[in-house]
Amino acid sequence: MAEILSQSQIDELLNNLSSGDVSLQELESTEKRVKEYDFRSPKKITKETIGLITGIYENYCRILTSRLTSMLRLMCDVTLEQAEETVFQEYNNALDDYVLMGVIDLKYPDDTTSDNQILMEVSRPLSFVIIDRLLGGSGEEYANIRDYTDIELSLLGNVLRELVKLMGPTWENTLAIETDLAKVETNARFIQSINYNDTVVVIVLNVTINDLSGKITICIPTDLVEEIFKKVDTLAKSLVKKSKENINEQKSAIINSIKSSDLTITGILGSAQATLEDILNMQEGDLIILDKKINSNVDINVENKKWFEGKWGSRKNKSAIKIKKTMD
Repeated sequence: MAEILSQSQIDELLNNLSSGDVSLQELESTEKRVKEYDFRSPKKITKETIGLITGIYENYCRILTSRLTSMLRLMCDVTLEQAEETVFQEYNNALDDYVLMGVIDLKYPDDTTSDNQILMEVSRPLSFVIIDRLLGGSGEEYANIRDYTDIELSLLGNVLRELVKLMGPTWENTLAIETDLAKVETNARFIQSINYNDTVVVIVLNVTINDLSGKITICIPTDLVEEIFKKVDTLAKSLVKKSKENINEQKSAIINSIKSSDLTITGILGSAQATLEDILNMQEGDLIILDKKINSNVDINVENKKWFEGKWGSRKNKSAIKIKKTMD
């Protein structure tokens, strides 16, 4: 809530302004800066998600550094410059007339392919340095602005295919996805997989080869980001359910194996105490007085632990105990 000034404070402020002790610029500088928010294109991705994507593509930069260095036989360095949310129209309008754009399909662990696609654009200076190096050159910068030839597109398509395959494994800590190069475009205006008004996450990678530098931009629709995290939630729930089922199956297996175990059951009519001398002097016909009455229940022990109580009797000319009570 804004602070309300009293009348004395207002008078003092006006006097200071009229006397020149306080300038209007100083007052403006002390005001809080307010960042404008465009309600026509609200943000759909949270800062936490942007941070997660940043971490994923920082790891991707390390993988690209190693792959490009081995591919071009030159020292390469790939760093993440920025990751931000924007409108696809703004991203598309910032591209040159001649571009090298890879359209990437994304496949989920359940073998379904997403309807949304990722775009990867390699800047013109960087692409011509790669072509020069692949054709045996020293990797010098090419200053002319022109379209790519069929041979150059074939070479760059193979390079893009290698770089795209490395993108999927960087997501494995979040979701095990596969990325595959669907096609290569040289005119971004012909791309129809993303609507102009859709919001996207743009990741800018800075690539340095020798003393030359170029950009690789990756454009991910926010709908695809939301789709990935929904898949993560669904997969997590299914894993929890599956783990519970596995635990129940393990319990059943353990119980079934225990059920087939042999246990010793003993019926105890009663007990008595005697000295060693009495036991040594016992003879046939002596009586041992037990601590239970004749009509008392018989203790039934399972592996020396009391489980039941019952009545002593006979069945088919054999001694038997009828269970009358189960112990808790």
